[in-house]
Amino acid sequence: MSTDKAPITDVENSVLIRSVGIAGFLLAGIFIALMFFQDNLAKVFGGYADEATIGLMLIGLWMVVSSTIRTAVNHAKGVETWKLILGGMATGLIGALLTTAFLLLFPKVAKSQNMAEVTGATGGLILATTLIAFIISLFVVVNIRVKSRAMGNLLEFLIIGATIAGLVWYATK
Repeated sequence: MSTDKAPITDVENSVLIRSVGIAGFLLAGIFIALMFFQDNLAKVFGGYADEATIGLMLIGLWMVVSSTIRTAVNHAKGVETWKLILGGMATGLIGALLTTAFLLLFPKVAKSQNMAEVTGATGGLILATTLIAFIISLFVVVNIRVKSRAMGNLLEFLIIGATIAGLVWYATK
């Protein structure tokens, strides 16, 4: 009778892949639901419904990406840092791809004209979501892996500074 167990790396990869897949569908569902209920948000926020929708999408992105990484770490303690960052990016990418595919099939879900124009720029939406997921992944990995609070704060400050510098460079390019 053989009791061969799967190698540790296979288990870690399986946990990460399943976490990313489920989270990608969840993120797409959140994005689609927010676009679907945008009329209700317009009643609450008035002319700022588009901005509120985007803000809620960013909060959803942050929650889903950070939960994906934390789930992978909790269920597979030895998963490498680069895989966690890649998993966070893949979550954002899958969520954006599924949202875009849904909106291409059902364009009437995006009720606002501004949101319809944003979904028309699918490449930019996918790239922006993936880049934001990358930055979120860096924050979460720093919080999980760095034991020194001072070093963690310094790394977070450097991530924020690099993000701002990148945005300024892109805006002036």
